[in-house]
Amino acid sequence: MGRKTALFGFWIAGFILGGFAWIIKTPVLNFVQSIGLSSDTSQALIAGLFGSTVMVLSVLAWSFLSSSS
Repeated sequence: MGRKTALFGFWIAGFILGGFAWIIKTPVLNFVQSIGLSSDTSQALIAGLFGSTVMVLSVLAWSFLSSSS
């Protein structure tokens, strides 16, 4: 897999996950705030969780698809 294809894949995955995170932000935010965290902390937690998840899954997929057998 070429570098441009991999970067495009990372971009698409991040864009899709960002849209999904925006859609489910309100219910998740309400749940996290019910635990006692502030709004800013809750939003940072959601963004970090979704961002790190998409990057780990993207790198794992990239390494699996580009491995030379």
